[in-house]
Amino acid sequence: MIRRLALAIFLVMLAVACGESVPSNHETVLGAIYPLSGPQAPGGKQELAGVQAALRVSGANVRLQVIDATTPEEASAAVDRLVRDYHVPAILGTYGSTLSASASARAEELKTVYWETGAVADPITVHGHYVFRTVATGSALGRMAVTFTHDVLLTGSNLTAPRAAIIRVDDIYGGSVGGGEQELAKSMGINVVDVIEYSPNAFDANVIAARLAQDRPDFLWDVSYLDDGVAIWNAVLQSRLTLKGAIGTSSAFCMPEFSRRLGAGSVGVYAADKPDADVSQAALSASGRALLARAKAAYTGDSMDIPAVAGFVGGWTLFHDVLPNAGGSISAESIRTAAVKVDVRVGDSINGGGVKFAGPGALDEGQNVRAAAVVGRWQAVGVMKIVYPPAYAN
Repeated sequence: MIRRLALAIFLVMLAVACGESVPSNHETVLGAIYPLSGPQAPGGKQELAGVQAALRVSGANVRLQVIDATTPEEASAAVDRLVRDYHVPAILGTYGSTLSASASARAEELKTVYWETGAVADPITVHGHYVFRTVATGSALGRMAVTFTHDVLLTGSNLTAPRAAIIRVDDIYGGSVGGGEQELAKSMGINVVDVIEYSPNAFDANVIAARLAQDRPDFLWDVSYLDDGVAIWNAVLQSRLTLKGAIGTSSAFCMPEFSRRLGAGSVGVYAADKPDADVSQAALSASGRALLARAKAAYTGDSMDIPAVAGFVGGWTLFHDVLPNAGGSISAESIRTAAVKVDVRVGDSINGGGVKFAGPGALDEGQNVRAAAVVGRWQAVGVMKIVYPPAYAN
């Protein structure tokens, strides 16, 4: 007995000496995969910080084992490592759609819950039983851009045959958002005159701007990442193309760095994305407003921008609404069973949305059907305000 106790103490001391934390008897270890280096690091860090704020507010006895991943291959390998070495029942991630597509597919193969807090590409939740996503899909963001164009920008424009062009990256993120735009535009009587696809790793912004100028669109819907989005919009500005509206989406036009880099060139540009912490108080219930105040107090960054809010909503849903209802023995199956029963009313989440996952058998099983999506406008350098839908406008 004494020898077994001594051996146990030695193993604990060895683990501590090697830099590994030792979970308590009731501590749940979950994985977290985010891009904490590379071009997507700013958003990845903010989203993870939002998750960590949710963990602090919830008081859940959970330890996050965090892995930095910047490529789809690294994201998939991170899933293997987390399941093999830490036996996690669930993994949170991933901010980036290409990273999430790879990681969530691998988690599905290993029957481990993948809890997506930020990536929007539609295929992530298609045909998956262990994948859950708390944010809006890419196609939903694309449809929001088109709806805003139709309901707001076209009002009083006297355009009888409005023309739009789409610029989009040639991956699942661009395909999801751009596909949603094309589909809805046709039904709303907006003619998509061109779809310009490009590789974010090999493109000429001036060539794209020149092609856009030849198209003579009234509206531009852009689906880019930060570096290429800034380069393309700079080229469009230099081409002196006259547009009645330009609306980007979640990985470029909405980001504070987009406005900082472009300065006055960003003012007046719109972005369809998830809400940030400045969402109108009218969009929140009393409990939503109270939770937002707690989230802001627990957040360690300067301000809760869009990725941070998305991370908090995803983390809070898992830590507060799922794990306490997953039974005494936390497993991928118990988490999955509890998740499909989540029913958070619209307005109770800090972004004005709610949470209800599409159930088993649905094409988008695991997708939050109450996720919030909005359109913001750069009012000044570094100052974006939500302008649509009216209930969310600040």
